[in-house]
Amino acid sequence: MPTYEYKCSSCNHAFEAIVPMAKRKTPTRSSCDICGKKQVKQVILTCPNMGMDSCHDIHKASGGFKSAMQRVCESPGIKNSKRASELKDRYNL
Repeated sequence: MPTYEYKCSSCNHAFEAIVPMAKRKTPTRSSCDICGKKQVKQVILTCPNMGMDSCHDIHKASGGFKSAMQRVCESPGIKNSKRASELKDRYNL
């Protein structure tokens, strides 16, 4: 389940809640735990920064993304198929 951030417009109390997507508006219908006013708003949701590291280098000789794509191309379900040749061309395998 995603973590959503909320903030009270009255007292600026900020908090997080782990709720299903379908119920993400539920905290906005309740009153603030600090001041008791019903001015809780959902803050814009941001995703965590997912930086690339050396394991994700496409051109790395062994390990990483390139070798993973080679294994995909050699897997029984895709080997010698049109998709395998497309992947090989795309990633210079």
